[in-house]
Amino acid sequence: MKRLMQMLVVVCMVLMSTQLVFANADKATIPEGADLTAVHRLAVAAPLYVEIKGTPTRAEVTQLIYDASKVARSYVMSYDMAAQNIKQDSNIDIKALDSRQAAKAFNENIGKYVDAYVVATVANNHHTVFFFDVYQAGTNALLYTYQVVADDPANILNYTAAAKEFYKNFESSAQAQQKKNEKVAKK
Repeated sequence: MKRLMQMLVVVCMVLMSTQLVFANADKATIPEGADLTAVHRLAVAAPLYVEIKGTPTRAEVTQLIYDASKVARSYVMSYDMAAQNIKQDSNIDIKALDSRQAAKAFNENIGKYVDAYVVATVANNHHTVFFFDVYQAGTNALLYTYQVVADDPANILNYTAAAKEFYKNFESSAQAQQKKNEKVAKK
């Protein structure tokens, strides 16, 4: 019996430590006056990302951020679709420009298609840190920031998991803001 209890204690400790190891630390911030409830269409901008050996490419990161949007209920426009629309309407090929010029052209033109856009920043150190910043299209005002710190190795699965967490938290923050606005309106 004593041996059984010891084994149960060891199993519990292993399970609890495993959960702590795989848990990602995250933080969401909504600036004062930001209105998330007005965001119905979101675009994925080119990520701020430096490719390191053994990590996904910039194109893969851009695509997986869009692919992760399947968990979102709102409309999300991919970077490729935004680039195609900007090229068609404004005759500017943002994929052929350097990153600064492409970002400037993207910011100036994306307001025709969506309400806001998300810029992901990935920092690969001993931890992989993801920053997702949502800006209002047209004004480029910051609406929402979300940070995820992952202890796991930098790979496509972990990047996708972080992007899915962003979309889920963004929508829950917007719903919480909507409920808060409704409570204030009732008073």
